[in-house]
Amino acid sequence: MSKDFLVVSEEFYSIQGEGPSVGKPAVFMRLSGCNLRCQGFSFKDPHTGEHLGCDTTHVWRRGRKKTFFEIFADWHQQGWLEKLKKGAHLVITGGEPMLQQPGIIAFLQCLDHELNRVVYVEMETNATLFYSEALLHRIQQFNVSPKLKNSGELKSKTIKPDILSGLAKRQNVIFKFVIVNDADIFEVLEDFTVPYNIAHSRVWLMPEGGTLSAISAKLPKVMQLAKQYQMNVSPRLHILTWDKATGV
Repeated sequence: MSKDFLVVSEEFYSIQGEGPSVGKPAVFMRLSGCNLRCQGFSFKDPHTGEHLGCDTTHVWRRGRKKTFFEIFADWHQQGWLEKLKKGAHLVITGGEPMLQQPGIIAFLQCLDHELNRVVYVEMETNATLFYSEALLHRIQQFNVSPKLKNSGELKSKTIKPDILSGLAKRQNVIFKFVIVNDADIFEVLEDFTVPYNIAHSRVWLMPEGGTLSAISAKLPKVMQLAKQYQMNVSPRLHILTWDKATGV
């Protein structure tokens, strides 16, 4: 992929709703494309009723090519560059952003130059694609969300030992897991925290769902599991607040 553009699905300014930065103002840039489908999840397209599984599929499967100049111009007009200058995080999400690694690295170099400062960047990934050292050293916080069986994906697609082992050793990496029922926690333990020596303090549990009703129904169980195993809870604040998984 060319290094002077990204394929972008949506951009917006909001409050981080997941992981250790919950409550932090952030500019979100959702990149197009993903290498997984996660059709085991419950989400349906809010407009057509089509079963999608993943609660962001209806957004990341579209997108348009935007040059860095176009992105900066749009962000300047929206006032987002000033937000980043004043400490807002940049959250690069998807889909699977790792599909556009060369473009991301070049974009962040240009962004730092544009603002004359190093922006704090969070990057989401499902930990199935290899990452470059250049990217690993530039991103302040990797939010790694490996997929469990509840996603509907095969283990052969979701568990990449070499990638997980490398990420688990990095201090700028946290792990998020989507929880549907009690059995999911045993998969988290047996397939991830134990074999890769991931401290429970670095794990966030999230209720599955893309609507307020779905999240609210599962959140008490997730809270109980987090208490029992001394893990963290990621409440998906944006869904609890706006009843939407994207664009808010």
